[in-house]
Amino acid sequence: MEEKISVHDKPRGEKVYAYISEFKGTKYLHIREWYMDNNEEKPTKKGVTLPMDKIEALRDAINQLLAKEQPAKE
Repeated sequence: MEEKISVHDKPRGEKVYAYISEFKGTKYLHIREWYMDNNEEKPTKKGVTLPMDKIEALRDAINQLLAKEQPAKE
């Protein structure tokens, strides 16, 4: 697994990370919640995994959502 980038710290100590991994020759983007178990970080089932060829669609969706949240410029 490549480097995990922290996205969000949750109140009960869990963390949400974004990271890329490879499985059977395909690279995937993961956005997943992790927790501590006996001083070891472990992933939960809470999250999403997308093949890298879907990242542009995700980026476009995020940009569209952000544009709707921005106040109109005068």
